[in-house]
Amino acid sequence: MEDRLTARPMLLKQANLSLVRKTIRDKNTATRAEIAQETRISSTTVRALLSEMMQNGEIESIGFDESSGGRKAERYRFRPDRYYGAALCMEGTKIYGLLVNTCGEITDTTELDIADRDIQEVITSFLDGLLKEKEIRAIGIGVPGIVEGGSYWKKSIHGDEWFKSDLGDILSERYHIPVVLENNLNATAIGFGRCYLREFPEEKMEDTNMAYIHLEKGCVSAGFIAGGRIIRGCHNFAGELGLIYMEDGRLLEEWMNGAEDDVQYTAAVTRMISWICGILNPRYIALGGPGVRRDCIGPVSDSLYSLLPRNMFAEILYSPDVLHDYQDGMAYLTAGRMFDDVQFTKEIY
Repeated sequence: MEDRLTARPMLLKQANLSLVRKTIRDKNTATRAEIAQETRISSTTVRALLSEMMQNGEIESIGFDESSGGRKAERYRFRPDRYYGAALCMEGTKIYGLLVNTCGEITDTTELDIADRDIQEVITSFLDGLLKEKEIRAIGIGVPGIVEGGSYWKKSIHGDEWFKSDLGDILSERYHIPVVLENNLNATAIGFGRCYLREFPEEKMEDTNMAYIHLEKGCVSAGFIAGGRIIRGCHNFAGELGLIYMEDGRLLEEWMNGAEDDVQYTAAVTRMISWICGILNPRYIALGGPGVRRDCIGPVSDSLYSLLPRNMFAEILYSPDVLHDYQDGMAYLTAGRMFDDVQFTKEIY
């Protein structure tokens, strides 16, 4: 059996160009040799593509590396003002629109007025206006629900029913550019992880093992990252901690609401975190949301340290700005889809 990659010349060029773009994006900066090694595209082809990208104003040279005895290698990066992504973060009764550059940096933030308007109408109006001004290469949407492909499931405010929205599929069909739909807590976990890595750059994203727990009245949910990847579960319900039943028949979120004083609260949070440590063994557990009692974080950490074996213990961190983490995560996810346009046909004989 033989695998062959077949494509028309222009299509093959587009595929190669997409691979070069992804490599520069992932590495932030790259030389011709690094790109050729990463993509396995010939050095001659990479040189021609880089030359074209320079002429189009897509990338820029940031100088030459130190010589290791031979010719100095020229290093390239994206011009941050050439391509953009549009990210939307749903947060309660608000929607935040973000303009994101190729580096995953937020260059502009707008709070969209939803009032009594249809959410889909508000979002498409924002995107239509943005597409007239910028070259938008990807759309990202953070949603408060269970993501399933281009759709998400959300629990009804006035009951236990779940309803489905095909928002991602609708936007993909309308704009014909990559669309990423993500659960808000997963995006927040990614954003917090990225902020933590910026503070401690010696650690690597691919080695990150952490849980991000969001606490507020009537809601206990989490985002889990293992080996740098979000854990979604077979039906994308990973992290819905509030839906777990306790021994007295109440849901965990109801059980947490019953913790009136700090002693009860500390015991409840300690118990919940100990489950996560025993099942996922994360290195860090971040607590965020309006339901976090900051004065209890120290006692929770002390309780865990006395309860768990050292190799199961997780460092407890605090997220002071959940919205910032959420937006940072969606910006990163949106930027990551800007060059998902590799097109090829794989024939197997």
